[in-house]
Amino acid sequence: MKQLINFIGKQVGKKVLLWIGGSLGLSFFAIVGVILLAIIIIIGAVGGSGSNRTPIGGNGLSSCSVTGEIDEASWNAAFSNAGAFTGKGDLFIELARLNGIDPVLAAAIAFHETGRGTSNAVVNKNNPGGIMDPATGWSKLMHFSTLEEGLSYTMANLKRRIIDDGLSTIESLGSVYAPIGAANDPNGLNAHWVPTVTKFASEMGGLTMNCSPMGSQIVGNEAFKTILNEMLKYEGWSYVWGGYNPNMGFDCSGLMQWSYAKVGIKLPRTAYTQYQFAQPITRDQLQPGDLIFFKSANYAPVTHVGMYVGAGRMFNSQNDGVRYDDALTGYWGSVIVGYGRVADFSE
Repeated sequence: MKQLINFIGKQVGKKVLLWIGGSLGLSFFAIVGVILLAIIIIIGAVGGSGSNRTPIGGNGLSSCSVTGEIDEASWNAAFSNAGAFTGKGDLFIELARLNGIDPVLAAAIAFHETGRGTSNAVVNKNNPGGIMDPATGWSKLMHFSTLEEGLSYTMANLKRRIIDDGLSTIESLGSVYAPIGAANDPNGLNAHWVPTVTKFASEMGGLTMNCSPMGSQIVGNEAFKTILNEMLKYEGWSYVWGGYNPNMGFDCSGLMQWSYAKVGIKLPRTAYTQYQFAQPITRDQLQPGDLIFFKSANYAPVTHVGMYVGAGRMFNSQNDGVRYDDALTGYWGSVIVGYGRVADFSE
């Protein structure tokens, strides 16, 4: 602190600070405190930013069951306080398996469509899927006599999409249930369908069908795995502007700097300086462990960074938290600035 105060005093002039402090009724150290606060804010702004939009596409690699089976603890917890669905976990499993579909996927969609079992459609009409009545020209919601009847109809409808039409992933189902840019979605709410369904699936313990856990897909050498495992300690943490260690939390570049340091790689502090530090590579040269840089705001040439993990995904800290995201498509794909390599992590 003393060294920083001396530096500020030399640059600005201690007499000037004292004069300002006297005018405002503040001590020299109070003025220094204000300047320090401003410096912290500036560092946070340059350090990296999440996007101003919710990215399209969920963190699907982390929404898979590790065992391939339903995680009973997570499943039961999800159904312990779920409006009309409270205590109905076994019914979801029975009806989903009867139709040959993933109970977790079916439940995650129902939770999203009904606001976790609290919407008027499910509470008063036993309609868990927002199913419209063809007898009314698709203008009104269908009414079912019981929740089981409504769930049976919804599961059969999902079966047609998942098995008959081959739409087996959350992303592919989202393109039908909530297409981006649809004329009947003027406020862009459909963009939240995939991320929210993915979030519910993760909360329930992860998908049990048509999905592989991230751990089985990791490629790269031990150094890369060390970096990723360090980042995974903070998965689900909130984004913290200016954060660069576990005590503070992390912004995008802070997470990179902290995690790469675990294998002796000393990255600069901000997304832009990391962009300048890394060796430029092309998209077709990308391998796990490389960095992808983005411009998601206007205050700097590069404002966000994530680590590429393969399969078009990255791990990063953005406005929605520390998580996996689609890196090359959707929102993030549209704001890529470039790609960089700080070490060769190939096996």
